[in-house]
Formats: sequence, structure tokens, C-alpha cells
Amino acid sequence: MKPYKGIGILVFAGIQLLFLSCSNDDNIPIEIVEAKLPDYTVIGENFQGVFQFNYDGLNDEAEEINLTEDNNVLREYLTLRQVSETLTFFIFSAGKFSAVQRNYKTGETNFINEFYTNTNERSVIWGATSESKIFMANYSPRGSKNLGLRVIDLLSGEEDDLMVEFDVESVYQPLYAGGKLLLGYLDSRSNYKLAILDSNSNTLVKTFDFGQFAPSIFITEDNNIGIISGNNNSEYDFAIYDIDNLETLREESFILNRYFSPGAIQTQAQFLNEKLYYLNFYAQPSPVNFGPAFYDFNIQENTIIDMVTIAQEIKNELELNIEVSAFDYDKESNTFLIGYTTFESPDILKGGVLIISTESDLLEHQRLNFAPDYFVR
Repeated sequence: MKPYKGIGILVFAGIQLLFLSCSNDDNIPIEIVEAKLPDYTVIGENFQGVFQFNYDGLNDEAEEINLTEDNNVLREYLTLRQVSETLTFFIFSAGKFSAVQRNYKTGETNFINEFYTNTNERSVIWGATSESKIFMANYSPRGSKNLGLRVIDLLSGEEDDLMVEFDVESVYQPLYAGGKLLLGYLDSRSNYKLAILDSNSNTLVKTFDFGQFAPSIFITEDNNIGIISGNNNSEYDFAIYDIDNLETLREESFILNRYFSPGAIQTQAQFLNEKLYYLNFYAQPSPVNFGPAFYDFNIQENTIIDMVTIAQEIKNELELNIEVSAFDYDKESNTFLIGYTTFESPDILKGGVLIISTESDLLEHQRLNFAPDYFVR
């Protein structure tokens, strides 16, 4: 199973130090603009363990929870998935897959030990969850590119094997919501497809064929399926489908000179009040890998937050290089949340959270004892 933490970028593997030139204004204090601060929960890790940090913006109160000590979540966990209030950490050890499920609000924890044994018959790609099932995508038989799915019912213990498509080229990160598992992949003819699995009946109910247009999928505020599809030439199609009957609710085209990852982008995009708030990848080389942006469909205008300048200010304040590592948008406060990582020494890994307005103002800078990589929604 390939690791998929936070935005899908492995923060802790091969982090590059950023060398930024200093100006005569390096020592000017950062101006913090007073505004409503969001409540948020973020997951991350340092060299000692995995942590959860809860922040109450109204009362300016914070709580840090050591998930390694309290819930036995190992630093080596492969994948973090979220369904409603339940976080599932997938763990692989001694040839077997296990999982730790934790309600991030109540702290209630469930251990699923050795639910899947790795064999020579299949090559596991990723794991996902619903409210009561685990899904393990795989190439079957091992060595082939036939995309299959093992469905494990946690209540009955029953297992079901499904074949999604023979001889695929690539498989992308999945997304579960509303009784549907969404699986994106590239078939043998280089056509992008999206298979929809009904998790109640364990049946494939529909397969969308997008041709040469790569689909990026997320769940909208109304709990429907949002799909942005394009071929990297700035022209995109945006569609919303009813999550129950898969009927089309909206279709339109727009132009945006930005890149969206194929597959699930739930941690990278939100569509609210005719605005798409999204993670904006910077062309490399750049001092930062990504930052916040939003596109207004009403006026067809794109706004990019000046993440380069903000990152330089934080670097000057800390006298440390930083690497942006996590992204989210909070609709209640109309702010962006950006996590960052710092290597203070070879054995000290820390980070912080930046709260940024839609006008590119830094509203709050909060230091953490770990490096954040996933904002819980």
C-alpha cells in the first residue's frame, strides 16, 4: 500500500531545505491582523510519535494528544482515512494489515488486528473505509495490472472480491462518502475512468469514462460528488452529481491555469457559495510547494494567496527553513489553514499552523511540537 498522508505528499520523506535570500527588511516584525480565528483539529508527527492537536479559536484554547501513547498509533502508519468523525490509521507489520480507528471528538478507539494478510496472490495498492467496511484495492494476480477490490465487512467478517478493470495503467487515491466508494484509474488505452461502488451491495453501479480528461474528485458542501476534469491546458469541466442516484446536477466549463491531481482531492479543494477554494501547486523551483487560492465562478476570477511572502516572513521569524505540509479552508471563519514543518536539528522535528485570510493577511501563527500533515474536517 502506498502511503497517503494528509495531502498526499510525503512530508517526512526527502524534505528539501529551502534556501531563501534575505533582505534588509528581515528583522521587521510580522503584522498580525486581528480577526475571528477558526476551530480546527490537525494530525501530525515528530520523531517520537503521532499527535492530534485541537484548537478552540473562540477561547484561544488548545489541547495536544499523543496518539502513539494513548492509542498505539505507530509513526510508521501507512494511510490515514476519515469517515465522519472516525479516523482510521492503516498499519502494516509482519506481513499483515491492521488498523486503529479513533473518534477524533470523543477519543473512542477500536483496534482491528490483522484483518488482511499480504500474499503472493495480490499486490495491495491502497486501503479505504466506510462506516462498517474496509476496502483493499489490489493488483490481482500479483505482477499483473488487473485492478481488483477486496471488501471486508467488519460486522460479519465476510469478505468479497470484485474485479474493477483488467490491465490498468495507473490507480489513484479513492474517496468514500454517502454509501459510495469512488475509484479513479487510467485504463490500458490511457483513458481516465471513475468507478462507483455501492458499499451496501458491494456492486459497481457506474463507471464514468473521461477520455483524456483527468478527473479530480471531492465531496461538495451538499454531500454530492464534485468532479473537475481537464488535460492540463487550462480548460476544465466542472460537474456535480447526486451521490444517491448519480444524476447530473450541474455542468459547466471554466478556464484556470492551475493543476489538479487525478483522483481524490478532498484535502485539496472545497466548493462553497460559488467559490472553489483549492490547494495551488507552485511551478518548481519555488520557495514553497503549494499555497491557498480560490476561484470565483460568478465573476470568473482567480485569487492566489501570496504564500511565498508569508513563508519568507515565518522563516525570518524562526530563523529556520520551513516546508509547507498541510492545507485546509475553514468556511466559518473564511480563512485558510496551512501547516508547515521545520527540522530544528537532526533529531528534532516540529512545525506549526498558519491561519491566513482570503486577503493574504497572516492572522495567527501557532507553533506545534510536531509536524502537521492532515487537517480533520
